[in-house]
Amino acid sequence: MTRLKLWKSNGVPTLRVLTSAALLLASVATLRADDFWKRKPASQWTLAQALKLLRHSPWAHEEILPVTDLREEAEYSVPIGNKNCDPDALDVNGNCIQKRLELPVDSSRQQNPAPFIVPTRVMLIRWESAVPIAQAFARLAELDAKVAAEYQGRPPRLPEDGYVITVKMAQSSQSNKDLLAAPAEEKSKWEATLRTKRGVVPSKETQYSGNGAAAAVHYFFPRTLDGSPLFGASSERVEFTLKVDQHLTIKSKFTIDPDFLR
Repeated sequence: MTRLKLWKSNGVPTLRVLTSAALLLASVATLRADDFWKRKPASQWTLAQALKLLRHSPWAHEEILPVTDLREEAEYSVPIGNKNCDPDALDVNGNCIQKRLELPVDSSRQQNPAPFIVPTRVMLIRWESAVPIAQAFARLAELDAKVAAEYQGRPPRLPEDGYVITVKMAQSSQSNKDLLAAPAEEKSKWEATLRTKRGVVPSKETQYSGNGAAAAVHYFFPRTLDGSPLFGASSERVEFTLKVDQHLTIKSKFTIDPDFLR
């Protein structure tokens, strides 16, 4: 029951509602609603819920990457460093994605071009070796959502002796900024590693799938290290790192829960 109390401030009555308990219950309800895969069997998932698991869930993260282009003439002065960066515009590596733009500078006095910030790219990083992820793809098949499933970049296979992480472009305003559109020989130089409690583990195999917007890269990691399982019986925080080149490194963290590990 909501309790009402009446206070007086400068002689004026003020009504205050004690809603802490109600807010707490609402927060718990919202959290439970987000964890639908724990409450509902996969056969009852909606299309939106299946897609949410594949895009925004404990096993699927979207990482924002900066896109900078050096133009011959810059219309604005872009200060260097994170001092002039919007607080919510830092990428996973702590680099500024969108700096505050100053007023146009006098081109007659400009000596060096400033980097022109163009729309960002968004990469989807997904831990495929999880029961809910496999169930989500199976549910898409049940719903006859073939096109949606293909776009999500499902790996061609899930080996019993390995874990799989998928990387694909989730959003890009310019086709020439699509990392996965790079030639195969260039992508083969990318270095994928997985940081665990037992150390940094490099990927043992790379596989490509799909074309265009459905293109994806799949990295395979061993299930055992030196003869012992890579993960134990308790939850563990791991970090996936993909070094594209000396300027760009993509990172994404996952909590590995043995109850959902596939």
